Amino acid sequence: MDKIIEAVVQLIPISMFFEVVGVGKELNAALSLLVSAILIYAAVNGFNRVQSYRKAIKAANNLKPYFDYKSILELSRLYIQTKASRMSPNRFANPDEVYKHETPFSLIPFMLKKSFNEKVESEKFYLLLADSGMGKTSFMVNLYLKNYSLLNYLFGKKYDMRLLRFQSPDQNNPVDVLERLKNIKEDDVSETILLLDGLDEDPYIFSKDKSISDEDAFNKRIDAIVTATWMYKDVVLTCRTQYFPQQENQDYELKVKKPDGKGFYKFQKYYVYPFSKSDIRNYLQKKYGVLNIKNIGKKKIAQQVVNNNSTVMARPMLMSYIDDLVVDNKIYANSWEIFEVLIDKWLKRESKKSKVENKRAEFIENLRKLSKQVALDIYTTWITDGIMHISKERSVEIAEQYNIPLKPDEVIGKSLLTCDANLNWKFSHKSILEFFLAKEALENQDFAIKLDFSGMDMAKLFCSEKIKSSLLVSSYVHIKGKEFLMGSLDREVDRQNDETQHPVQLSDYYLCKYAVTVSDFSRFIAESNYQTEAEKQNSSRIWDGKQWDDKEGINWRHGVSGNERASEELNHPVVHVSWNDAAAYCVWLSSKTGKTFQLPTEAEWEYACRAGTKTPFSTGENLTTKQANYHGDYPYNKHPKGEYRKNTVAVESLEPNAWGLYNMHGNVWEWCRDWYNENYYDECKTKGVVENPEGPETRSSRVLRGGSWGSHAEFCRSAFRNLVTPGSRSFVGFRLVFVP
Repeated sequence: MDKIIEAVVQLIPISMFFEVVGVGKELNAALSLLVSAILIYAAVNGFNRVQSYRKAIKAANNLKPYFDYKSILELSRLYIQTKASRMSPNRFANPDEVYKHETPFSLIPFMLKKSFNEKVESEKFYLLLADSGMGKTSFMVNLYLKNYSLLNYLFGKKYDMRLLRFQSPDQNNPVDVLERLKNIKEDDVSETILLLDGLDEDPYIFSKDKSISDEDAFNKRIDAIVTATWMYKDVVLTCRTQYFPQQENQDYELKVKKPDGKGFYKFQKYYVYPFSKSDIRNYLQKKYGVLNIKNIGKKKIAQQVVNNNSTVMARPMLMSYIDDLVVDNKIYANSWEIFEVLIDKWLKRESKKSKVENKRAEFIENLRKLSKQVALDIYTTWITDGIMHISKERSVEIAEQYNIPLKPDEVIGKSLLTCDANLNWKFSHKSILEFFLAKEALENQDFAIKLDFSGMDMAKLFCSEKIKSSLLVSSYVHIKGKEFLMGSLDREVDRQNDETQHPVQLSDYYLCKYAVTVSDFSRFIAESNYQTEAEKQNSSRIWDGKQWDDKEGINWRHGVSGNERASEELNHPVVHVSWNDAAAYCVWLSSKTGKTFQLPTEAEWEYACRAGTKTPFSTGENLTTKQANYHGDYPYNKHPKGEYRKNTVAVESLEPNAWGLYNMHGNVWEWCRDWYNENYYDECKTKGVVENPEGPETRSSRVLRGGSWGSHAEFCRSAFRNLVTPGSRSFVGFRLVFVP
């Protein structure tokens, strides 16, 4: 051991310094090795950085005007190998599930070593599909860099390669990418690989002619691309997943007829996969360093943020903004919340540049409004001309309109709003644009109706998430499912024969606090042009104060006595709607939000109504008219009489039950999803514990629950079951269940 220590001291020059200051030989050897290792690491790291800069500058010269050396450096410095497979990762709910069932491969080595070396004429087109922010452009740039790297030159096969983007570099004078290809002067492209990035941003992918469908325009454009590029050795295109059939459980192939009509080109389709846990660790190591003590705390918090939001943060684009997301250990519920923080951080950064410090809050609000206006202007030019920017002249106008002292060339650096070489304003990523469009859609119903979600999948996701979030926060109660006894006890007063008590196991669900209101239903009618059964039949049943009677001209716009709803009654539950009308409402809302809304099952309704109780009412052994809206002249079990209101009340009236649900007893009868069968409970009891029962397969009537403003108290019991045919309408409303 002594000889080894002696050798280390003699071989490493830095040991002379430690010897002079009187450090012992053993410690001298250890310190010398440590300092040498650090110096070697720093030298290698420095050399790699210099090489990266040189490669970026060289590549930028070849990739002008699409990329400058800074953007190339950023795309390559933190690059994690793109992984892909022929099967879509969207089949699974989160990244963890993806990697349990699939083993995707690293795409760049696969293409350079295998795909590009195959000589199958019909398989020269490659289609790389991914959702927004999954690193399609980053992949293309790094594929280009790897092709021209020294290692590939020495040990691989080097190809000529060209990288173009579908969006024109000069959008003041936009030129179709296929025209740009014609202007490339090359004698022979048969050994050149063509990379075409961003098919989803191609201004010619949509139909500008209303007589031509989007599908026909898309297919025509694909044919044109094939005709213009078939002579290249291989062609790689990137595109958002939404533009191609989502046949995710099979190896779907896109076939395009060859220009000469003899056979087909078969597009080799690959899906980009999200970051795995190891990818995220590698990314954070690259970003914050392995031995960088200064970043240890930040890296730890960043890892925690990712762990808490793994499904969302598996997108490389969002990982690139991780510094902005490391905020007070915040847990993000969805993409909307993450983008909201990104934009708030950017606004605060920009406000610090403002010279008027005491007006920063005003500056932030104005810049937020400016950004949304820029997004709306870009959307308009995108729809009309396929251009995804606004001119520098228009940007100055908007800046002046919102009192923001920004010139076109000042939106640069780590900015969400940026400019191109011609000083046209655009957003650093299309998803930022889509966030502002979604925000406007959620605040402006007229814009929401007009918004074309074609090519705007993130905007659709943002709207869906925000609607879901607002619904869950403001209107829906999370019902924790468990086993309960459904039906009534044998000794319960006024018990009916069809209430046989039996055990039921329910899963979790969300139930609306309120019945659907007249106002809610009016939006459905306005947006869907749906005609209710009362409108089709031109009648519904009303209560004239003495008896029920069919009356012409009555529909959802009217109250229980046939009066047209006044403005103060728009927050009352809608009535005169059939089961079929309620089901149509569910279909509309599900389509609008991308989530599943439906009527509650009879079991879900009763479990929520009881709110953990086993008594006739959630209020106990009695129900007063201060607790519910029913016919107060007919109380329960000889209790004192109460008020008879003779009408519905607003949905948030009276006190909710213990789980926060309003008017589960009284006000209006509520439709359930189940068909009614008098003996169904007896059948369930013979099976033991029944899980999530949905009633008999078919019958003639549907179940009603809860009682109404005109019911005797006994009919408002938690277990009482009523029935009526699906087309009936009068004193019946409904509330919704949401399934996450």
